[in-house]
Amino acid sequence: MNPRLAATLAPALLLAGAGLARAAVPAYPVDCLPDRVGAWRAAEPDPDARYGAANLPGIVLGPPGDSAPTNGSTSVASLGPGGEVVLAWDDIVIEDRPGPDFIVFENPFFVGTPPAGPDDDYSIFDEPGFVEVSVDGVTWVRFPYDEAALAEAHGRNIDRDLHRRLRGLAGITPTFTGNWTVPDDPDTWDPGGTHGISGAGGDAFDLATVGLPEARFVRLVDARAENGVPGSAEGFDLDAVVVLHGRPVAALPPGADGDGDGLPDAAERAIYGSDPLLADTDGDGTDDGREVAGCRDPSSPSADPWRVRGPRVFVLLRDGATVIDWSFPGSGIAADVFRGEVANLLDLGSSVDPGPGECLGNDVAGVRLEDPGDDPSPGRAWHYLVRVEGGPGWGWSSGPLPRETDACP
Repeated sequence: MNPRLAATLAPALLLAGAGLARAAVPAYPVDCLPDRVGAWRAAEPDPDARYGAANLPGIVLGPPGDSAPTNGSTSVASLGPGGEVVLAWDDIVIEDRPGPDFIVFENPFFVGTPPAGPDDDYSIFDEPGFVEVSVDGVTWVRFPYDEAALAEAHGRNIDRDLHRRLRGLAGITPTFTGNWTVPDDPDTWDPGGTHGISGAGGDAFDLATVGLPEARFVRLVDARAENGVPGSAEGFDLDAVVVLHGRPVAALPPGADGDGDGLPDAAERAIYGSDPLLADTDGDGTDDGREVAGCRDPSSPSADPWRVRGPRVFVLLRDGATVIDWSFPGSGIAADVFRGEVANLLDLGSSVDPGPGECLGNDVAGVRLEDPGDDPSPGRAWHYLVRVEGGPGWGWSSGPLPRETDACP
């Protein structure tokens, strides 16, 4: 391992709340989005040259990017023919409840004129992918699909009939800007949706279909439909996976969760704004932990997406350089990146102060920044913090206490 990476990796992951292995105590805040890429096996001959691969893992760990009905999102990573990726959740488990439990977002789009009514035919540029789920990351169950329909879709755009017959695969329903926590039913025309499609589109999946009560891993595999121009962007393009039905799974100390909703009382007060004495703060019938795990506001019955936006941070070695990568915060949202020495961290009791440091990047577009390359002083190590540009703070400690710094104003 590069000695510089060895010096920066552990403190960055500890303080910024990220890891490549399952965390013993998942970092807060809890949300409906995956925490890490468990495996990336894009197509040969050069997986790292696939479109978006340089922005992994962060580019596929946030919400879906903006797109239009006739123009797909570019906030994606391409698998190429037969490639696959595994996403993992550390802070929640996906659980089976009535209706779809998660949505997979690729970037298909309408070709030509989108449908204006339920009887209109249409054409979709699609890049289908198989969807598999697992409890332990070892044993996998694949969602069923129509093999004849997939064979018929090979090398071509799909019409309305074929779109419906391909149900059970991802990458077939157009995606676009909208409420990414509302699942679409391809058999039902939604008069309030965009061209009849509910929410932000994407393909919804119900764990009941494969007989699993819960899952913690989702594997997506390009189905080799070869409907696209050969090159780095060929094949299934992963944008995002959003959990609709989840449950927090942190092992909390005795007395830390007084109302039994799966959220620590301290986090309810400091982060989520929910009542630590009420399991269901807004009284809508779903407890606060499950609401947060489904990206819903636990203090409101609103159906709008809600989460405490705090990027997960990864420190990586790429081509001899140290790269700071963070989870995609949403289209058009920039980030600030701070670097300081671990020895300068101050515990003020009511907060955590990163101490002296420097702003590596102010209003950074994208999800990555290369470190300038200077080493910390002997016997010391860097830590990194990333926040949504202009955000109120730099995340939380395990307390949870806010981290404060005057850098990147």
